[in-house]
Amino acid sequence: MKSFIAVLLFLITVSFQGFAQKNTNAWKSENTIEDQYEVFKNNVNFWSGSYFMKPQQLDEFHKSLTDSISVLESAVSNHLTQVSSLQNELKTNKTETAAIQKNLDESIKLQNSITVLGMNINKNVYSYTMYAFILGVLVLAGIVFMLFKRSNTITVRTKKEYEELKEEFEIHKKNSLDRYTKMNMELHKTRMELQRK
Repeated sequence: MKSFIAVLLFLITVSFQGFAQKNTNAWKSENTIEDQYEVFKNNVNFWSGSYFMKPQQLDEFHKSLTDSISVLESAVSNHLTQVSSLQNELKTNKTETAAIQKNLDESIKLQNSITVLGMNINKNVYSYTMYAFILGVLVLAGIVFMLFKRSNTITVRTKKEYEELKEEFEIHKKNSLDRYTKMNMELHKTRMELQRK
């Protein structure tokens, strides 16, 4: 009985080693689909000497898989071509957009500028400069007006004082002339009296 159990254990160990030698994941280390398929087919589990699937079924599956892959590769190739075309179109559109933006910026700059003495000046800068210039002229005019008013006041006062002084001088002159005339007359009179004596 012991020998029977030993033989049975030996057979079971040998059969498990046969199963253990099959590596169902070995196909993952292959590079091409064909190699992966062959490794997968060689390492597929079997029972009683036959595959779970027959080789013909595996071949049909492989053909269907490769056909699907070919269709997908073709679709991917078409899509890559479309993507490349769209990228080229996008580059062209970006270039055109940049040119249009540059023209728009120049147009806006020209629209927002005014030509003064042959120079393009921004309208806002021109407006602020003109407002500052006008304000400066008004301030200067105000200062000149104040100086004129002060000077005019001094001139009017001086003229008035001059007129008063002139009038006073005329009165003094007249009084002096009258006094001189009186003195001369008295002197003449006195002389005449002296001569009579």
